[in-house]
Amino acid sequence: MTQVDIVSLKDNADPAGRLRLPIRDDSGMHVGDLQCIDRSMLDERGLVDDLTTWRNQSMPFFLTQFRATEERTRRWLETISLPAADRILFVICDHGGNRLGNFGLCNIRLGAADFDNVIRGRASDVRNLMFHCGMTMLEWMFSGLGAETAELHVFSHNEKAIGLYRRLGFAVAESLPLRRTEKEGTVKYSLVDRPDANAGFDYLRMELPREYFRQVHPAALPTG
Repeated sequence: MTQVDIVSLKDNADPAGRLRLPIRDDSGMHVGDLQCIDRSMLDERGLVDDLTTWRNQSMPFFLTQFRATEERTRRWLETISLPAADRILFVICDHGGNRLGNFGLCNIRLGAADFDNVIRGRASDVRNLMFHCGMTMLEWMFSGLGAETAELHVFSHNEKAIGLYRRLGFAVAESLPLRRTEKEGTVKYSLVDRPDANAGFDYLRMELPREYFRQVHPAALPTG
């Protein structure tokens, strides 16, 4: 797997040097970019507010559910997301720099990485935007990072997300039982043995091998 310095990418303090992954539609037209949240972006007006709003809108689909605040989001960016060598988060931007959502990777490791924080925050005129974002991310994972397998986890009742991931080529590899607990306003879902589950839905692990992605989307990756 290519040794990309993830932390160095996020330490960038010059907007001109920011990692931008081009998003292209079915015709190959450039319709926007996945822009890495780095230190040059951290103080952009409205960024933390957007991330906080989107997290709250999508809270029912996270393992840990709480009321996000701007302070908590900024602290997470500064102390967890930016310093971590095994995760990276991108903002989905159109040509005008308008933020439309976020799309990340976590658990970046030898040979694999996981989709993380996949959220559509605002509507846009781009048809199938999240599908094209997923394609962009997979191409970077397989060609840029040198991953052999892409993985993700999703609640089994999140049919819209599962439909998107199946279109990209992912298949369910495992169905994991969950137990729901609540304490001091925070809901938490934990992986447990089947007899201890009480959630009413499972946590699906989906995976997509690089070679299968190449078969499903032959124009997406170089063959060499």
